[in-house]
Amino acid sequence: THMSPDFNVYGTTLIVLAEWKPTQGRTTYDNSKGISLISASQRRNSPATVDSKIHHNNLINNILPKIQANLANCADAIMLDVEGYVSETNATNIFMVDENGTLLTPHPDHCLPGITRSTVLQIAKQLGVPHLERRVSLAEFHAAEEVFTTGTMGELTPVTMIDGRVIGSGIRGPITTKLQEGYKRLTQSDEWGTPIPEFI
Repeated sequence: THMSPDFNVYGTTLIVLAEWKPTQGRTTYDNSKGISLISASQRRNSPATVDSKIHHNNLINNILPKIQANLANCADAIMLDVEGYVSETNATNIFMVDENGTLLTPHPDHCLPGITRSTVLQIAKQLGVPHLERRVSLAEFHAAEEVFTTGTMGELTPVTMIDGRVIGSGIRGPITTKLQEGYKRLTQSDEWGTPIPEFI
């Protein structure tokens, strides 16, 4: 009974801690050399429990795979949905390029439909890169020509290894590079970009 919302007699309390930090040279991931991922033993939340499409504070489902990744000396962990298809990583959305040059990303059924993810899909369309949102298996990611993750801080980060398997040639691929360049142009344009004040 101590968790009953009835005890909230004064309404909602929202605490926002806004902190701006310079990110130049301090990005979350290495966007040139790439990162390594593992597949997590925990499954991504189902919409029947805590819907992953909602940006909420119940992050234990993300933290446990991140601990696994840390212990494996990897950047992050790929999370599967309850049926065994790739959902996202513990912190980012994920894309792959197949042998036909098609960009694939999982449907946002069991993942947060991120802003960077959506932007990359728009850029792919503008650049004429064929792309699909569909269920993608872990085996497909293992056999991919290219893999990258997307997120606000990391932007587009190449993945060069998953579960000890080298992805493609083991370096950032041409489609990933093309999309990174398109993303950079877009975020620096007056249409999309927001000027950040000088850090003093």
